Amino acid sequence: MSANRGNVTVGIDTLAIYTSRYAFELAELARARGTDVEKYHTGLGQYVMSVSPPGEDIVTMGANAARQALQGVEINDIALFLFATESGIDQSKAAGLFVHGLLGLPSRCRVVELKQACYSGTAAIQLGLSFLRDHPEKKVLVVASDIARYGLATSGESSQGSAAVALVLSADPRVLAVEPEYGVAAENVMDFWRPNYLHEALVDGKYSSKLYLVMLEKSWQHYQSESRREFSDHAYFCYHTPVPRLVEKAHQHLLKINHQQNLPVEDTQRQIQYALEYGRKTGNSYSASLYLGLASLLDHAEEDLGGKRIGFYSYGSGCVAEYFSGTVRPGYRGALHSVYHAELLANRKRLNYEEYEQFFRFSYAEDGCEQEIPLYDTGGFRLARMRDHKRVYEVVEETQARSQQTERCASSDASESAESVLTVGRTLRRARAAVSRDERNTIRVIAPGKLILSGEHAVVYGSPALAMAVNRYVTATVTREQVPQVLFDLSDLSHRSRLSVDALHHLKNKIKQKYYRFIRGDFSIRDVLQKPFELAQFAIGMLTESLNLTLPHGVKIQVQSDLPIGCGMGSSAATIVSVMQAISSYMELPVPQEQLFKLALEVENMQHGYSSGLDLRVAMQGGCIYMRGQTLEPRSIPSLPMYLINTGSPESSTGHCVESVAPYFKSGRLGEEFTAVTTAMDTALKQQAWRGMQEAIRGNHRLLTDIGVVPERVRKFVSLVEAAGGAAKICGAGSVTGDKAGAVLVVSDDQQSLASLSSRFGYNVIPISCEPRGVYAA
Repeated sequence: MSANRGNVTVGIDTLAIYTSRYAFELAELARARGTDVEKYHTGLGQYVMSVSPPGEDIVTMGANAARQALQGVEINDIALFLFATESGIDQSKAAGLFVHGLLGLPSRCRVVELKQACYSGTAAIQLGLSFLRDHPEKKVLVVASDIARYGLATSGESSQGSAAVALVLSADPRVLAVEPEYGVAAENVMDFWRPNYLHEALVDGKYSSKLYLVMLEKSWQHYQSESRREFSDHAYFCYHTPVPRLVEKAHQHLLKINHQQNLPVEDTQRQIQYALEYGRKTGNSYSASLYLGLASLLDHAEEDLGGKRIGFYSYGSGCVAEYFSGTVRPGYRGALHSVYHAELLANRKRLNYEEYEQFFRFSYAEDGCEQEIPLYDTGGFRLARMRDHKRVYEVVEETQARSQQTERCASSDASESAESVLTVGRTLRRARAAVSRDERNTIRVIAPGKLILSGEHAVVYGSPALAMAVNRYVTATVTREQVPQVLFDLSDLSHRSRLSVDALHHLKNKIKQKYYRFIRGDFSIRDVLQKPFELAQFAIGMLTESLNLTLPHGVKIQVQSDLPIGCGMGSSAATIVSVMQAISSYMELPVPQEQLFKLALEVENMQHGYSSGLDLRVAMQGGCIYMRGQTLEPRSIPSLPMYLINTGSPESSTGHCVESVAPYFKSGRLGEEFTAVTTAMDTALKQQAWRGMQEAIRGNHRLLTDIGVVPERVRKFVSLVEAAGGAAKICGAGSVTGDKAGAVLVVSDDQQSLASLSSRFGYNVIPISCEPRGVYAA
């Protein structure tokens, strides 16, 4: 924020958000509670909420946000660090001191924690700005971090969430200059509170919503009397956001008291909708929510906001309200972290209800005993353990492999894609040779995910298919362990275990016996693997037995993925290939590519029943591939604007879908129709023909609908995409139950309209591109 006092302009120099890597869709909550989902989607305007796992709290979230915001900032200039929260972890010590240590902030820095419900983030900013007016050569770090909890099956359960925002305040700020005029209103009320002896808040929802509007009017009137500004002097508006629908009501109230009800609806919606995008996807974040809205507005607004005035309404139950304003600085986009924010939200793991409840019921030790906290993805920092009533935090080692790989991908062209199909084996051998025997403490292997462009299901019955590798990855890292066992650290599956090689062989044989029973018709494919993590364990069991491998020492296998699991993007294939390649590379036992494929295919059959091997071929070879039977031909990379829409993990497994659609292909007629569509797409791809690709995608969608693997909700979404001039189709097995179908490919030249449409369904829009390389050692 910023203001002019004398000759000093102060405000927000940069800001960054952080939210949990795990999310829970309110449609899942509605099913679990027997509630109509429109109560949440329409009544609250909310679709998804972030859920913090064990090991993530206000400290780790705040540290993650601050580390991003401080990039390029001289931290020795930070003279004041204000931490705002109502989710405090200690009655005495400021949470900011933990963050101070994790980030290595200077010792000559004041650190204070502030509390007044959701208002404290604004209080911190105003205090920081006052400090800067006296010390313009310094900088102030403000972190607002909160986890909103109301309890399972309570009235407030649907408005939970978690997020943190870090803001660097300075003189001559790059992002926002806060104006000195403000309006405040305070009153002692009991609309929301949490006594020290409770872990969840208590709330009188209707009363609090009414107060929110009353205090908006009071603080606005005070602000208006101080600033002499009218409603029309403000281009955009940011509100504290418990739920988006309350913000929409508040904006209508502000229009009414300013006699602006007759403004065009599209204008009044534009004034607030950009600021609500992140809130719809994270849920309530208390003290952080107003500034999460600011980040959302700055990241999403298409027009240049330089010179535009934004109005801010901050409300904290109990209650204190403030209205103030700021003007966006010219060139502000250069100080934003928009790409980081988009990737953070797009790559979250969707929880099912059981996982959500497991996270919620986890509790930290309160008796002073030592408690090791389970390992989950918490970004760059985690709460590792409780000991003697002390919280022990750790910095998590993070790899830059994916970002480096993305940069290299951007410089690759279609010819490199075709060449990679032929040379992947040589590339891997060169990568392995580059690592000396003495340095072989760590091997990291990366495999891409995939999207099927045409031919889902039909490829199993001999019809052709087109598929391409995409710039989303599974990374398998192998390191040495002293104990002669295999330690599996599968953070995306929330799983850690140790198994000996003999135990892995026993597990492999047990799973294969169940697969043989599936072949005989005694089992469904869903009965073969009991847990998702057994796939990686079976892969290692297969590989070690095939290579007659013994371990002179133990190994640790870490698997990290930014591919959504079970959404048709080849996460199983990428996991199998990366894990097998990582182990063989670590042990310096190279496996010929075709032998690796055969081993991997046997593993994938345990998951899908009868695999065509297409996912594995794409993960191993990269690029764009035409496949018919065992014949593979490289294709040029599509030069079309493509987007991935994740509709959520399907209720049906791939194997279940394959079983369900089998009767449709017995006559052979449907296979011929799929072949015709794939051939048409292949022709369009060779010619890079935009309209031909669109028509083929639409034709493929109709066939997939005919075999019953496109849920009604997804069909509705696709029909609206088509009505807007685009084309869309599922890119995996789909689902024969529920309303989610995993990955949907959209080809459209209107990203803004697509983003608007997707937000109505609670979907994220992710621009994607083809990954020219297959599995490789980083």
